[in-house]
Amino acid sequence: MKGFATLLVFSVAAGAVGYDYVVIGGGVAGSVVATRLAATHSVLLLNIAGPPPTRYNGPVMTSDELIVKSNLSATPGMLTRIHQPGYNPVPQFSTSDTGSSPARYLGGSSIVGLSLFLYDMDKDWAPGWDWNIMQNYMLRSDIQPTHHPAYLHPLTKDFLNAVPEAKPTPLSQRPDGTKISAYAAYIVNKNPQRLTILENVRADRLIIEGGMCRGVYVRDLAKGGHRTIMAKNEVIVSAGYLFTPRLLFLSGIGDAKDLANADIEVVQDLPLVGKNLTAPRFTPISWHTKTPTLSQMMGSPISKAQHPAVPEAFQSAVAEATVPLRKGSIAQFMPLYYSPSSAPLQYSLQGEPWPLETNAFTVLVTMTTEAKGEIKFDRDPDVSPTITHAPLTASDEQRGDEAIRAAEQLGSRLPSEGRVKHTQDWSAVYDGRGTCRMGSDPRTSVVDTMLRVHGVRNLRIVDGSVLPSDTPYLAMPEVLMLAERAVDLIVDVATYAVKDLPLATPLLSAVSGERETFPNMTMAGERERSSSTAMAISPWMVAVFAAIGVFFLLTGSYVVAFVNYRKTHAEADVYVQA
Repeated sequence: MKGFATLLVFSVAAGAVGYDYVVIGGGVAGSVVATRLAATHSVLLLNIAGPPPTRYNGPVMTSDELIVKSNLSATPGMLTRIHQPGYNPVPQFSTSDTGSSPARYLGGSSIVGLSLFLYDMDKDWAPGWDWNIMQNYMLRSDIQPTHHPAYLHPLTKDFLNAVPEAKPTPLSQRPDGTKISAYAAYIVNKNPQRLTILENVRADRLIIEGGMCRGVYVRDLAKGGHRTIMAKNEVIVSAGYLFTPRLLFLSGIGDAKDLANADIEVVQDLPLVGKNLTAPRFTPISWHTKTPTLSQMMGSPISKAQHPAVPEAFQSAVAEATVPLRKGSIAQFMPLYYSPSSAPLQYSLQGEPWPLETNAFTVLVTMTTEAKGEIKFDRDPDVSPTITHAPLTASDEQRGDEAIRAAEQLGSRLPSEGRVKHTQDWSAVYDGRGTCRMGSDPRTSVVDTMLRVHGVRNLRIVDGSVLPSDTPYLAMPEVLMLAERAVDLIVDVATYAVKDLPLATPLLSAVSGERETFPNMTMAGERERSSSTAMAISPWMVAVFAAIGVFFLLTGSYVVAFVNYRKTHAEADVYVQA
């Protein structure tokens, strides 16, 4: 009981002085960054939802059905509204379990994805971000791809034999065929002792004073109201390509004209916030077949009653084989019919009413495009942002036609009962990059190559929104590499970069190291002084904490009851690992 009272007093003191780092968003990047930083620093990780149900530690097909089991409600402001030519928008990408998209669980897109692990080894995002460096961070990652999946459908094996250039799709999959999530690989398995997780909160505004980010203003979704959370060193935003730029916009960081139209005070004019959205576009090509596909292997009610379940097939990653076409486009073989009627890519078994009627295999063509998208925001954080994808350009259409013809030739190498007829439209995958892209010019980027937001100290972005790449692959592997590298940059020594000097600064002035010539740099000494100041608790605060400790010592029965309550309701509250 005495030890618990001490823990409570310590917790009050820690709340008073703040954490070394506050990480906003517990998706793939946030899980990595928070876990790595917590090895040596106190870290508070904020997330809209808590840990995923343990059922998500299963194969792809079962987790797909968990995602769509309840798909009718969402946290205010956390829906995703998608507009693109030729498609009906998805009604609601959300689940009642989390009150928002299942990607809002700790672990993010690694929870909901098909575990596909493809990436471009020709990457060269910026100086210091080329493949020669990034491959080391891929090897450091605690999620590694396998090129030998636990399951391949018989049709996929036939396709691999008929198309020598095709290879099994690399997967983030355990040997038993279950998906690996960032939550499991980092937060659970590493169990960092200095990490605190606060769930059921939505970040509504960054606290920026004098050009420096000092914390974040969050809404308590469980109890109502708002609270202020401060950071001693840095605030790191890892809310994803959609909600990271939304948080910047609500904080007065974005295109000055857009902010003025929304009646938000301009803190930093960065025109590219929410712009330059790159998302792969896809189109399916399908053939009827007599061979039972996944649509006939799931058991009732998904498959027709006469088709028994084949549990081994639950391990399928759906896009089981991949063929590179020309640069910027790929073809993926799926032993399943994919309906092209909705956008973005629907979940694996949702393309038509159950029981599934169409028995067909698909070659899915995915390509990069010149056409970009953008995100529009409202000043009210309860209003969800809207994604708008631009129509394909003439060049995109030409490249797409060439890719479709190549895919038709590949699919026709297998015996079939003829093509499935449908309009050949292109949809955007629910995945994105570039909405807070990395670069050196504030007019054409949002963060610098150290991932610091232009013009705002102590604020970094670490997630897919900073990626300047445009590939036909899902972003998760790139985000893993990015996050691992970001940790090294965050804890590195203070640097004196040329970009931080005013224009026409003479060399000797730079050598003199005058403090005012480095307005965007947080000095190591400043961090130490800030930390020391924050830790300096006045005598009256000590007296208050002592009184609190005595109070809890004298009311032990209430403390014990509280402890038992905490144990029973741990998943609904703050997770403190100490």
